Amino acid sequence: MTAKFRLRMATQTGEKYARDEGYRSFPVRPMDIARKHGILVEKKPPDMKGISGALIFAEPNPIIIYSTEHSNEGFENFSVAHELGHYFLPGHPEEILKGGGAHMSRAGFSEGDSSIELEADHFASGLLMPDYLVREALGSGQVGLEGIRSMAGVAGASLTAAAIRAAECAEFPLCIIVSEGQSVRYAFPSPSFKNLGRNIFLRKGSAVADGSATAVFNGDLGNIAGGGHSVGECRLRDWFDTDRNPLLDEEVIGLGKYGLTLTVLSSEELVADPEDDDDDEEALAKSWTPRFAYDR
Repeated sequence: MTAKFRLRMATQTGEKYARDEGYRSFPVRPMDIARKHGILVEKKPPDMKGISGALIFAEPNPIIIYSTEHSNEGFENFSVAHELGHYFLPGHPEEILKGGGAHMSRAGFSEGDSSIELEADHFASGLLMPDYLVREALGSGQVGLEGIRSMAGVAGASLTAAAIRAAECAEFPLCIIVSEGQSVRYAFPSPSFKNLGRNIFLRKGSAVADGSATAVFNGDLGNIAGGGHSVGECRLRDWFDTDRNPLLDEEVIGLGKYGLTLTVLSSEELVADPEDDDDDEEALAKSWTPRFAYDR
């Protein structure tokens, strides 16, 4: 089983639990799901530094511990949902029990973490934002960053996690890019965005588009730390080495203490072509795997 397939299955497993638990509207409440399955949910003790959550297989009931240090509902919901991933996903309990029965998860935004951490992230994303609720929210909201922010609010999820899910599920062209300085950390185009032209993918380490709203925004660290917001326009070829060049809206927001920036490329005017390019998707999956940030 490939890593890409395992992550997709983890997301779909999270979606199935949301559906089976009867959620027909946002928000999905992971703490209620945990308690329904006999799992105790407790706030993290102050002396557990740098830990976003933990799953402990104790008797008579397993325990999920989550951090409240950021006073952020999205952070807390994602942390609990992540630990539920470790509890529900095949093979995770066995691996945790083999290591002593306690698993600690650390907050942060990184790539290349262990396979079970990535799978738990994708489970949490599918649980908190199942595809059927995401498509409903995006279909009735505004295209672009404001639509993503609105969905994050009703879903009780982080902005970055909501952006990734929007790109995964959106029926309209949408691409999210996370950058650090003048370098791309990762990009995630929606299926219809990939149909706007050939070679629609960015590798980790690619340069931020020269002269773009993102490049200008990232030139001032205060924009990022303060969660600033900027809006501009760009052309598809500014970011991608492709054959077409439609005009796009470029919306940028700082992600605070992590020093990263979220860029959303979209357009209400575009209609995607019906063709799909699986080769580009495979190449992109090999170059990076996104992590869902807990920050916003």
